[in-house]
Amino acid sequence: MSTHSYIRKVLFIMCVFTSSAESSPVEGKSFNTAIELLTAFSGKSATEYEPHFLFHPDSRIVHVEIHAVATTSTTARYSGAYGAETQVNNILRIRTADGFEAVSGVDTYYEKEFSDRHLMELQDVIEDLLALQTLDPVEVGSLLAQSKPDLGDEVRSSIDIVLWDLAARKAGRPLYELLGAKRESMEPYASLPFYESLPEYIDAVNEYAKLGYKAFKFHVWGDFEKDSTMVELVQQTFADSDFRFMIDLEGAFPLDEALALGRKMDEGKFIWLEAPMDDTLLGQYSVLRRKLGQSILPAGYSIYSADFIRQGIEQHSWDAGRFDVTVIGGVSTALELMIIANEAGLPIEIQSWGHSLGQAANLHLMLANEHTSYFEAPMPAQAFEFGMKNGILLKQGRVFAPNRPGLGIEVDWKNLDKADFYVRSE
Repeated sequence: MSTHSYIRKVLFIMCVFTSSAESSPVEGKSFNTAIELLTAFSGKSATEYEPHFLFHPDSRIVHVEIHAVATTSTTARYSGAYGAETQVNNILRIRTADGFEAVSGVDTYYEKEFSDRHLMELQDVIEDLLALQTLDPVEVGSLLAQSKPDLGDEVRSSIDIVLWDLAARKAGRPLYELLGAKRESMEPYASLPFYESLPEYIDAVNEYAKLGYKAFKFHVWGDFEKDSTMVELVQQTFADSDFRFMIDLEGAFPLDEALALGRKMDEGKFIWLEAPMDDTLLGQYSVLRRKLGQSILPAGYSIYSADFIRQGIEQHSWDAGRFDVTVIGGVSTALELMIIANEAGLPIEIQSWGHSLGQAANLHLMLANEHTSYFEAPMPAQAFEFGMKNGILLKQGRVFAPNRPGLGIEVDWKNLDKADFYVRSE
């Protein structure tokens, strides 16, 4: 994951978005309904699912509640250049007049104390949700864009995902089947937090390998000498294994150091370099991609507009794009971006760092699209399963979506208040 440069970049990125929108030569596609979007994404008619998106007074939303839940066990560092971040799981729960219930979970990150900021922003939309006369997530997104133009992308994600969960539950199918299932499972990699010492990384690989992981991603120092030493140690230690490794640099390096580190990584067990530089440096990413053998990926946490992805595609900046469904505005936005990427032949290595509900939302999209190689599993896994009855997705070295309708994750509502931080609103 790569969240830490967001605050530093946000003003600059807004300028990039504006210029991208003005200069992009490729016109975007517009979808008015979820059925139109599903049909375009899957390549086949999705009209069989239309009844599950239709609104009737008897299917209106009649109850909304929000839970902000956090434990200290998920507080971690993701780079030697940054301090620890706290992580809050924001759970949105709705019930409809005809007896259906749906949920979504979106994680938010804070530099110091836990916060209910996301909950408070969602709370301001409760009356809007109760007044809705459509349950189509695409239509709801358009309405909110007009009535609540300042609504944050993460809050829009909460609302969009809960409506997709609702539709899939009405259809009686796991969400990935509604989206057009391409597979039932995929390989995960163990995504490790930042450790203070080299031996801790080696120990972590050995520990999580026992659970069936064969691919591992390191969040490192962001210091060329230290990171180079680590690459060399990993290459030597696991030279005879079938393990594969990745590094997330959190945008820390200039081009020359990113290129030098990438060449060391090319010598053996490393298969991708993520966020080596600021995401806006598309030309420099192109240089890395031309000169290195491993896959080059952006951070994807701060920049995820359709126009920016098109620019990256046109400049051949990445071997794969990157984003998180819970950050970009939800499943609807994700499907639109996947359509652009799929048409260009660009894989998207979707992020899924976070609690089980957020992981599941991303996993369902991955299972509906064959152009994502790995599922990102945050470590230690049990820390992110808090408050869920069936949050474990790993089985025999593969990840599977729950076979229940919708997201498929069952929340243990009675035990949420045992968290280190808990706020509820309805």
